[in-house]
Amino acid sequence: MTIRGDSTEYELLKIWCETLPFYEEPKSVKTCEIGVREGLGSQLIIMTIKGRIGKIPYEHIGIDPYNDAAYQHYDNTTAYKSDYNDAMRVQLLKDFSDNENFKLHHCTDIEYMNSNSKENLIFDLVYFDGPHKTQDVIREAVWFADRSRKGTRFIFDDFRFYTIEDVAKLLAHWGFNIIGSGASKICLQRMK
Repeated sequence: MTIRGDSTEYELLKIWCETLPFYEEPKSVKTCEIGVREGLGSQLIIMTIKGRIGKIPYEHIGIDPYNDAAYQHYDNTTAYKSDYNDAMRVQLLKDFSDNENFKLHHCTDIEYMNSNSKENLIFDLVYFDGPHKTQDVIREAVWFADRSRKGTRFIFDDFRFYTIEDVAKLLAHWGFNIIGSGASKICLQRMK
């Protein structure tokens, strides 16, 4: 097993999963990570949520294009080729092969959102660790906010690389407020 992470403050991610509020008894739970890489964020989310909800149906969506995709990762950089190759995806699928709650969508965030735009999806937690350009994060946040409910949490990684203030102001329309932050991660929760 080679599940690893390429970020920091995984303890905050765990705490925000452990304290995820369910204002009503959920009939099912759905979580998501954009930018799965080697899987530590998804593994931590799945293990923590499963430990809380018992036998309630649960699905965790992982979204990552892999394939050494070239894209502009930050507001102030030019496009460059990532190091998330297909071998990493194959290893991730092996590592999660016995986890019935995990489903990898081998595509970009835009492809996932376009192909699921008509689905009746509700997410309880989304971990944003894909593109870190402000306009990309806003696009993702709006799409998932339209598919959230009271208590849904959005966790943003590397938020200091983009304009999180703009993201937070926009999410206030759906009732999201900042509930905590660290040096690299910030958590917003839908309060209404």
